[in-house]
Amino acid sequence: MVRVSWLSRGSLIVMVMMAMAGCAGAQADDESLRDSFAEQIETSRFVSDFSRDGDEITFSGPGRDGGTAEWRVVLDTSLVEPNQFNDARPYTGRVTSDWYADGEIVEYLGNMTALPKEILDRGLGQECWANWLDDERRWDW
Repeated sequence: MVRVSWLSRGSLIVMVMMAMAGCAGAQADDESLRDSFAEQIETSRFVSDFSRDGDEITFSGPGRDGGTAEWRVVLDTSLVEPNQFNDARPYTGRVTSDWYADGEIVEYLGNMTALPKEILDRGLGQECWANWLDDERRWDW
């Protein structure tokens, strides 16, 4: 007969709870999309002094004409829709936002923007899209 100590039982309970939490993990929803958008900014190598307060993000980063700018991004809308044609990417997310560099709004005219290339190369902009990677439980920009 095998005796199970309290330590073993406790470890087993913790492992089961962690596994259950992992199954619940990230969801393809509005909140995770907005969080991922903010994280995409925060983890950019060119960003410093990142701060987020709800739907407002501030940071220092590349200026529109070179140099550095103080940025403020205000998330306007986000939308998560099913993608019926791709099981690996079952949802598409869309975020719209207003971007301000040193207090001035950066105009967005359909597919034209004056955001710096570094920001655009991260998949970010005034209107941007992400795909939910179901296997990884995260958004891809």
